[in-house]
Amino acid sequence: MNKKIAEIISKLLGFYNETPKHYEGKILGSMTTHPHSLAVYAYNLFIHTNYGDPYIFSTLKNMEDEILIEISKWYGETKLYGYITSGGTESNFLSMISAMMKSNCKNKIVLVPDTVHVSIIKASKLLGFKLISIPTNNSPVDPGVLENYVRKYDPCITVVTAGTTELGLIDPVREVAKIAFEYSVYMHVDAAYGGLLIPFLYKAGKIKQDLKFYEGVSSISIDFHKNGLTPIPSGIILYKNKDELENTCFEANYTLYGKYCGLLGTRPGGSVASIWAMIKYFGYEGYYKQANNMFELARYTYEKLQKIKDIYVYKPILPIVVFKHRKIPYTELLYRLVQKGYYLYKSPSVEGLRVVIMPHHRKEHIDEFVRVLQKLVNERR
Repeated sequence: MNKKIAEIISKLLGFYNETPKHYEGKILGSMTTHPHSLAVYAYNLFIHTNYGDPYIFSTLKNMEDEILIEISKWYGETKLYGYITSGGTESNFLSMISAMMKSNCKNKIVLVPDTVHVSIIKASKLLGFKLISIPTNNSPVDPGVLENYVRKYDPCITVVTAGTTELGLIDPVREVAKIAFEYSVYMHVDAAYGGLLIPFLYKAGKIKQDLKFYEGVSSISIDFHKNGLTPIPSGIILYKNKDELENTCFEANYTLYGKYCGLLGTRPGGSVASIWAMIKYFGYEGYYKQANNMFELARYTYEKLQKIKDIYVYKPILPIVVFKHRKIPYTELLYRLVQKGYYLYKSPSVEGLRVVIMPHHRKEHIDEFVRVLQKLVNERR
C-alpha cells in the first residue's frame, strides 16, 4: 500500500475510533441511526451519480418513479409527485417556495404552531415571510384557534408537524386540512420524523391520528435517513399536484435535463438508490414491524424511567420519551450524562431531556442507561 495512503487511513481510523457509534446505544437524543448495509451498498454503487441531472442518470429517475408509486399507497393515494431532497430542512424550504409561487399567495405570511421545527423559522427569514406563531402550551395545535388566526392574518401557508422535535406531538392534520381547504391556504405537513412511523402505528391502533393527503394538504416531507435506515442525506418531499412540484424547479439550459428542481444543483444519486433499496427490502410490512418495535421500546423506556425517584416522564405519543428531574436542573443532568458518554438532546420548552428511540436501540441499551441515570441521581442527593 502507498505510504501516504496508509498514513491517511491510519489517521481516519483514529478519528473513527474516537467517534460515538450508534450500535453502542449511547446516542439517545439524535434522530439518526446507522444505515442498513444494503442501503450503504446501494448508495456506494451510485456514489458517482448526480441526481441533479436525471437525463444523464436516467436510472435514478426510473428508481424515483418506483419510489413514488410505492410510497403513494402508504399515504392513501394512487399517484403523488415529488423528489428526493437532502432532508427535512430542504423539503420544508421547498414547501414555502411552492406556496409563495401560487397566484393566491397575497400575503407572505406563514402560520405555524409554536412547536414548529427551526427550519421553518430559518426559511421564513431567508424567503422574506412573516412568521405568525400560535401558542400551544406544548400540545397539538387547536384547530379552532388556528382557524381564528387564518381569518385574522390570511396566511399564504400554514405548516403543522407530524412528530414535533421536542415531544413528538402530532398536530391534527385532518382538521387543519379542512381549514386550509376552506380558506384556500397552502398546507404543508412536516413529517420528517413521523412520516415513517405514523401510518404504521395508526394501523396498529397505537395512536389516534393518521397521516394522509386529506383534502387541503398540499405537501408532506419525510426523512428516510431517520427511520428509513438510509445514509444521510435522504429526504423526500411529496406533492398532491404536479404544479406545486414544478414551482420548485428552475431553468438550467446548460444542462441536458434543462432544469434543476429543489435548492441543490448537484445532489447525490446515492440517496435515490438507497431509498429505492430500502423500500424494496422492507416494504410496508417491514416498516410497520419496525415502527411498532420502536414504539414498544419507547413504552418500556417510559416505564423504566418512572421507577426512578423524583423523575417525571412525559408519556410518549411517538417513540420520543422526555423526562426531567424534579430537583436537578436539566442542563446539569445533561452535562453529567455527557461525561458518562451519553448523548441526549434537550427539550427546553419543558426543561427536560429527550430520548429518541431509533431502529438501532435495544432493551439492553435502555437498561444500562437507566442504571447510569439512577446512579447519577443518587450521587447528586
